[in-house]
Amino acid sequence: MGSDNAPRVIGNFEKDLKERGIEFLLDTKVSDLIIEKNTSRGVVLQDGTEIRSRFTIIAPGRVGAKWIDEIIQKHKIGAKYAPIDVGVRVEVPAIVMDPITKINRDPKFHIQTKTYDDFVRTFCTNEHGFVVKEEYEDFIATNGHSMTNMESENTNFAFIVRVELTEPIENTVRYGRSIAKLATTIGGGKPVLQRLGDLRRGRRSTEKRIKKNVVVNTLKDVTPGDISMALPHRIVTDIREGLEVLNEIIPGVASDSTLLYAPEVKFYSMQVLVDRNMESSVRNLFAAGDGAGLSRDIVNAAATGVIAGRGILKKSG
Repeated sequence: MGSDNAPRVIGNFEKDLKERGIEFLLDTKVSDLIIEKNTSRGVVLQDGTEIRSRFTIIAPGRVGAKWIDEIIQKHKIGAKYAPIDVGVRVEVPAIVMDPITKINRDPKFHIQTKTYDDFVRTFCTNEHGFVVKEEYEDFIATNGHSMTNMESENTNFAFIVRVELTEPIENTVRYGRSIAKLATTIGGGKPVLQRLGDLRRGRRSTEKRIKKNVVVNTLKDVTPGDISMALPHRIVTDIREGLEVLNEIIPGVASDSTLLYAPEVKFYSMQVLVDRNMESSVRNLFAAGDGAGLSRDIVNAAATGVIAGRGILKKSG
């Protein structure tokens, strides 16, 4: 489909849903849920307006991870802390990844690292794509996209480490946000960019080294620097070791000229505890998607939404 065609496709979804009687309230913030006697009765908008409903689905996406945490604690909704993924966006010449992406456009590799035995994975591969900034309320992260009508000479992918915390500090969202804020501070409000060769040698990348690099960065609004000052030592070690393993499968992916952008953080919030119909511990309150901690990608997010919709149909029928 390509990121450039996404608005048109989503626009068609919207048009079809409106024709079926669905109403949209865009640019509207939900500040709270209406819960009476452990039963969902609707939502409260930021301006205080109440929208009463028999059923409610909470599916705010990753950007709503912090909001979900607050709502869960306020209304004592059954949930548990979910792990998050922290790492970098990797950019290499497309020719390095072409043998893989020609077989599978978005390949997934799972790696256990040597030193810490941590789980590292590739995610969101963008063949001949572009690295982009991902702006949150108080920090900057990175992401990637690929177009249908425009190509770069590079391919990028997320390379992320699974982080789970145990007592006394279990709040993975808060931990992930603190890492992202530190990286944003180090980068002066921009993502940090470093050559893998510079990371290996324990030195920061400079504008001069980036300009001389074989791989030309597709995201220009960056700060050449040292990701080891932005990310915890354990995560940096996992990234280095993981890329070396990945290099055995995809020769050239761990070259000195490979570019690393930090941070890449995938927030999944607290995981709302649900039954097989996606209904939470609060009656008639359903949950779906990444923001509710129930999926880790767009396909599974959509699937949880479908299951929640079917669950509502069962109860309403």
